[in-house]
Amino acid sequence: MPRSSTYEVVLDAGLFTPTQLQPTAVGRLAFQAGTRWLRDHLHSHRRLVTEHRVGLVLWAWQLEYEQPLRFEDADEAEVDVRMRVRGPRASQLEAELTVTGPAGVAVRARAASVPLALSGDLALSGAPTTLPEAVVAAFREDEIERTPYLSRVRALRGSFDREGEEIASDTTTFRVHRHHCEVADQWYWAESLGFAGGAREEFVMRHGRKAPELRRSLSEGVRRLDVTWLRAGQLWDLLQVRTTAYRHGGGLAFVHELGLAEDDGGGPYAIVVERI
Repeated sequence: MPRSSTYEVVLDAGLFTPTQLQPTAVGRLAFQAGTRWLRDHLHSHRRLVTEHRVGLVLWAWQLEYEQPLRFEDADEAEVDVRMRVRGPRASQLEAELTVTGPAGVAVRARAASVPLALSGDLALSGAPTTLPEAVVAAFREDEIERTPYLSRVRALRGSFDREGEEIASDTTTFRVHRHHCEVADQWYWAESLGFAGGAREEFVMRHGRKAPELRRSLSEGVRRLDVTWLRAGQLWDLLQVRTTAYRHGGGLAFVHELGLAEDDGGGPYAIVVERI
């Protein structure tokens, strides 16, 4: 049976909106949970970086809200996380997370990371690689999946264009400051969920009069997120978030494309799909 790390997290008001756990808060809980699993069952994240010279870069993430969990519902929640190696050449590391409250599983999240061979500089720069054999050997047989994890972001965007109705498109700018970053002065990936959520709120304030259903995204919260990261934002980057809203399948969908305000030709940093 795949190994898990299960523990209690104390809930505080800063983790919540009025309706749900904040997506950024779930991202931070998920990153902490994955780091904990590595420490409990393999090597700590610090040791992977400093001793094995292996970094882990998040490539794809899913978040789905199931049962309600609000600040007034509980003092604590149970976090459970499992990890496995994926891909025919051990090219991905996948983590699955649940956060459970009094009503049952409140959120499920799944993350797929790709390993980097680190060069040793302070920026933790590196090149894509596979997990070292010694690391893969520490996983049990039922913690290894030969098929790779596939992001759904591209397919979702295509379905919105084919089957949905575009409401409007707009842009919002943010700057990456140090409190948005991790140790290497690159953005902490969970903060990009906050940039997308902030862009959605700005979008609704601008377009909510002519499309009143957009306001549901503020009053009801998000139902599901699908995200892919293509490049990392850097300290003091000025980001432009291009947001497009769609009516689709009886609900609303927001597609946020995060990139540099002054395009450098390298393409977007990340694409975040929010469904209401």
